Amino acid sequence: MKIYYRFAHCNTHRECTNRAFTLIELLIVLLLMGIVYGIAFNTVMPKSPAHAKSRKELSLRTIDVVFKTSENYKKSAMTLYCSESKKCRLTAEGKLVSSFSLRKTGTAYRLNPDETLQSIDYPHIKIGTDEFRPSFAIHCRKDGFFDPQIIRADERWLYIHPFKKPRFFKDPVALVGEIRQNDYLPDRAGYAQ
Repeated sequence: MKIYYRFAHCNTHRECTNRAFTLIELLIVLLLMGIVYGIAFNTVMPKSPAHAKSRKELSLRTIDVVFKTSENYKKSAMTLYCSESKKCRLTAEGKLVSSFSLRKTGTAYRLNPDETLQSIDYPHIKIGTDEFRPSFAIHCRKDGFFDPQIIRADERWLYIHPFKKPRFFKDPVALVGEIRQNDYLPDRAGYAQ
């Protein structure tokens, strides 16, 4: 009885069937959703992997990534200046390329000819309108090699090797041994700083 009552009000079979989406309509909806998602992800996601690393995963251990992912790498000499406030500025040819923050900062040291470590006091520098005193500076030459640099972060020592990955040491004796092994002692190749 209920079935007869439901169809009794329909004039044709087409009026009584439920209308469904066609394949074309579904494809148009999916296309519009794709466009909306593309716009949303383009504004939310970083523009390149370099920015993603520098914003999220960057630490002193991976500091070389900043140079190697820069568009100026092997095109011009670059210097990274970091201050005690954990703010870092990457410059190329004296002009600011990018700025970011580190999780932890450190202090630069130099290796003296008698194999003692001495902290480096940098003068105030000005980049654009920003004036600050760096706690350390890392130089990358135009050929892609780094100037050797020693950085003390908390109770560990970081050694920036000219062409190897940055490496941490627990004590300065092991650090000096690594530098000696690589022939970067001051009496052989100039100051490692």
